[in-house]
Amino acid sequence: MNGSTLFLASPELDWSPDGPRARQVEDVYFSVEDGLEEARAVFLAGCSLPDGFAGRERYTIAEMGFGTGLNFLAAWDMFRRTAPAGSRLHFVTLEGYPLRAEDAARALAPFGSLAELRDALIAAWPSPRKGAHRRIFDQGRVTLTVFQDDALSALENMELTADAWFLDGFAPAKNPDMWSPAVCAEIARLSRPGTRAATFTVAGAVRRGLAAAGFAVSKVPGYGRKRERLEAVFEGKAAVGTPSRAALPRLAQDEGPIAIVGGGIAAASLVHALRLRGRTAQVFAEDGLCAGASGAPRGLLSPRLEAADRPHVRATLAAFEYARALYGPQPGFTASGLLRAATDDAETARLSRLAQMLGSGYEAVSENDAASLTGLDADTAGRLHGLWIEDAGHFDPAGLVHALFGEQGVQARRVDTLERAGDAWILRDRAGAVLSEASTVVLAPGAGLSAFEAAARVSVEHTAGRIALFPAAERVPSAPIAWGHYAAPLEGPGLLVGATHLRGSDSGDPLEACEALAEGLAEHLPEIASTLGQGQSGWGGVRAAFADRLPATGGVPGSRFDDILLDHAKGGPLPEGRTQCLQPGLAVLGGFGARGFAHAPLLAEALASDLCGDPSPLELAGRQTLHPARFALRALRRK
Repeated sequence: MNGSTLFLASPELDWSPDGPRARQVEDVYFSVEDGLEEARAVFLAGCSLPDGFAGRERYTIAEMGFGTGLNFLAAWDMFRRTAPAGSRLHFVTLEGYPLRAEDAARALAPFGSLAELRDALIAAWPSPRKGAHRRIFDQGRVTLTVFQDDALSALENMELTADAWFLDGFAPAKNPDMWSPAVCAEIARLSRPGTRAATFTVAGAVRRGLAAAGFAVSKVPGYGRKRERLEAVFEGKAAVGTPSRAALPRLAQDEGPIAIVGGGIAAASLVHALRLRGRTAQVFAEDGLCAGASGAPRGLLSPRLEAADRPHVRATLAAFEYARALYGPQPGFTASGLLRAATDDAETARLSRLAQMLGSGYEAVSENDAASLTGLDADTAGRLHGLWIEDAGHFDPAGLVHALFGEQGVQARRVDTLERAGDAWILRDRAGAVLSEASTVVLAPGAGLSAFEAAARVSVEHTAGRIALFPAAERVPSAPIAWGHYAAPLEGPGLLVGATHLRGSDSGDPLEACEALAEGLAEHLPEIASTLGQGQSGWGGVRAAFADRLPATGGVPGSRFDDILLDHAKGGPLPEGRTQCLQPGLAVLGGFGARGFAHAPLLAEALASDLCGDPSPLELAGRQTLHPARFALRALRRK
């Protein structure tokens, strides 16, 4: 698999009336007789479904080989029809050669009984980029997570406990890496006693690998032309794969009361993620909703761009795509695309590398294309060129925050101190009066995080800024243009130009900011700047970011953090009991800087997954790079 790009090549397919065949391995994606019935007979019945759904609040199916998504659709269909009310299905799968959405749609077209589910899946089809991609269906009742990487790497980055395994990669003779002993050991690591597994193959290597990993394996009659297939039950007798490679643990599952401090996009995203799971929280926002960085009149949804295949790059790109899927149906979001404009030859080369690295949806565009994509005439666009980001857009920040909060009540009270008492946190106001008691407290107050002593080792830096509004501007692009600053269409007539950046919490003089932004626009887009008209000082606010400019989701270092992880920081093995290195029931969700709306929804989904014991939506390596305790661990390593 190519490590120099994040874009995974889709397989070349040969088509026949029986469906697609992958040319590279010369194998089919499902039975030529009836793929849906094969999925039901081999995988669903092979894992004792639907009986396994009975009495379960959550059922987790893990799969080897997502392919066309047919097995997922079959499981979703059965779950819809047979599972108890209120239960939830997690389907976690992997794929090293992701199909294009149009190819998946063509392959699934014959299965008319699944049309509604098929169309929903195709509409949410993940991009062909490495990393973990989560999608939510049926108002949170069904969750799909697709890990796109080679099989072993994908499994090593999963954090879950499977109830069933659908082992559906290409045949072992054609794709041996997917059936290796190391892969079987990882399958066992992610299982519990009683976990069931099913596969179409009876190859000796597969039987031996599963048995060595602790599964009791049985041959049973096969489906269609196959005489036999395998069913297996994990008995936990063998060593169950490698231990978790995570130095920084997930937040512990907690079924108790939850309190959230904050009233912006981070808090809203967490409220939404908890609601999908039937959970509620108390929310404390001293100045109400959207009083901080989420209160701008218009926002841009664009990804963090970095030309490297690194865990944090995969995670933040996946976060952007998750946010785009979440906001797409909302009336406050405009799916316009965005042009990242090149300002010099070096930037042109960098943006061209990004287009090659990221692939589909990211295109290096010339002057003519840039003008067309942004709705400008050639004279106005001038020499404008750069990187076109198809799925970017602009939005009404307050509208999205209120949509995610829904009917959630918000207390306009300031939480001044947190005090741990037994198994609970006591939240107090400035006078010391008790506001609430909660089993878990999530700090999501943006720039206000610095005020909490309990999170002193998770310190943020403040950056203030302002935007300017030009309601009489005559030449307005149809899509935002960014070059360090940015220009974006307003909801009504006019142009928004942003934003200034000042270290600290003072956003500066409004008139000076307006003049500076107009001058910056004149330098890069002179034809647009020449028709601006009178400017107005717009929103000013303070954003919070961490020193490495990455956001954070997860637990907070506790008093035993250094003692527990010191030997590991020196190069020793990971210690047992490292869950004790975090403060119980305390989490941070923040440090988003200017990309709160792009990153907060997935990072909130990760935090809600921790609290509810669900499979993580992040690759393990990516979660480590976004953990609030990463700074404490780095400091320990420097000692």
